[in-house]
Amino acid sequence: MKIAYESIGGHGPTYEIEADRHGNYTIRCEGKVVKRVTSVSSYVGRPRWGSRKLELAAIEEAKATIEAHHQWESQLDRASPPKIS
Repeated sequence: MKIAYESIGGHGPTYEIEADRHGNYTIRCEGKVVKRVTSVSSYVGRPRWGSRKLELAAIEEAKATIEAHHQWESQLDRASPPKIS
């Protein structure tokens, strides 16, 4: 499944999140891969063909990753010393 996600409550950059039914996901911004996550390849009880639940969980995890990244960036901006001109 592919979705477009706008960070920071719809005011930030638009990201494309692509997830599959096994819990893998890729985050792209302006066509460039920002992050790729591969789920555990095998475990007891793993659905052979994946599941919708894993796909939706991967998308929510990707959204949380994007928001955490923006929160981290804003903290860095506030912590940087003022520029002297």
